[in-house]
Amino acid sequence: MRGRRRARRPELLHRLVQHPGRRRPGPGLRPRLDPPPGALRWRHAAQWPAAPGLYFAFALARGALLSPAAPARYTYPFLDVTAHGYGGVLANAAALGAAFYVPGLAIIALDRIRPAPRPSEYRISSERARGLK
Repeated sequence: MRGRRRARRPELLHRLVQHPGRRRPGPGLRPRLDPPPGALRWRHAAQWPAAPGLYFAFALARGALLSPAAPARYTYPFLDVTAHGYGGVLANAAALGAAFYVPGLAIIALDRIRPAPRPSEYRISSERARGLK
C-alpha cells in the first residue's frame, strides 16, 4: 500500500462538487446556473422544447417500425397513433410543446425584470478611512 500513488480527482467532478468552504459552485458552472440579469434571449424559449420534440419524433419512428403486435409499441398512451390517429397525436404534441414553451417565456420575462445583484465589497476597512489600513 505504501508504494501506491493516490488517484487524482477527476477534473470535472472536482469542479462540480461543492467544497465545504465554498458557498457557490465552481467558476465554470456558475454562469449557467445563475446568469446575469437579461442574459436570456427570447430565442432560448424556442430551444427548450427541442429535446421533447426530438423524443416525440423518435417515439413515432420507433412505433412505426415495430410490429403492431408488439406490447410496448408506443411508450406513452398519448403517443399511441392506433388509438388517437396522427391528428390527435400531433395535437397532444403541440400541447406538450406549449407546456414547455410558455413557462420558458415566463422565465425569460422574469429574467428581464429582475434586478442586478449588488457587487460584493471585499474591503478591509470602511470607505471613510480613505484607503486600506
